[in-house]
Formats: sequence, C-alpha cells, structure tokens
Amino acid sequence: MSSQKFKVKKLRDQKTDDLLKDLEKLKGELIQLRTVKVSAGNAQKLGRIGLVRKRIAKFLTVINEQRRNSVKNAAKSSTKLPVDLRGKKTRAIRQRLTRSERAQKTQRQWKRLNNFPLRKFALKE
Repeated sequence: MSSQKFKVKKLRDQKTDDLLKDLEKLKGELIQLRTVKVSAGNAQKLGRIGLVRKRIAKFLTVINEQRRNSVKNAAKSSTKLPVDLRGKKTRAIRQRLTRSERAQKTQRQWKRLNNFPLRKFALKE
C-alpha cells in the first residue's frame, strides 16, 4: 500500500468482497510490521504500524456502514428495525407512554369523571 493520504470516499464505492480482501492484506502487513518491531527493525517501519492500524479501522468502518445500510433497506418493508439500528435518544424518551396509552383511564377514573363533572359557574357582572 502507498504512504500517500488515504481517502475513505474511494472505499465507499467498492464492493464488500473487495474491501474484505484488502482488509486481509492490511492485517497481514500489520503482522509483518509487528514481527519487524520485535526483531528491532528500522524506525521507518515502526512508524508505519499506526498508519496501517488506522487504515484497517477505516476499512472496518466502511464495511460496517455497508452492512448496516443493507439491513436498514431490508427492514424498511417490515415494521420493526433491529434494536441496534433504532434511534438511541434518551432512556426517558424511549420509555415514555404513547399517546393512546396516556389517554387510557381506569374504571374508577371514568366513574369519577361521569358522576362528578366539572361545575359551571355563572359570573355576576
């Protein structure tokens, strides 16, 4: 792999199979660099370990994005998304009651509302 600036934009155009092949090459390169590190290799190769690790991370990010998008597209037809793909928001918002659940009343509340409606007062002028 070349040492020039690496663009993620190019990765997003590739297919998952190609990305996985390139990822395996990078992992092999990382293993070689780590063995060179153990055998006290030159400083130039040691500095490359960080670059290779970052590049691997970029590949994995793009692969995971593609997988998530494919699952989202497949789940559009069904009613529910997988839990990890739903919006996180906050715990309080996720556990809030729905509008219909909030509107429900107990038997006792209904009796109270029907038997003791709000009183209407006529104001003197």
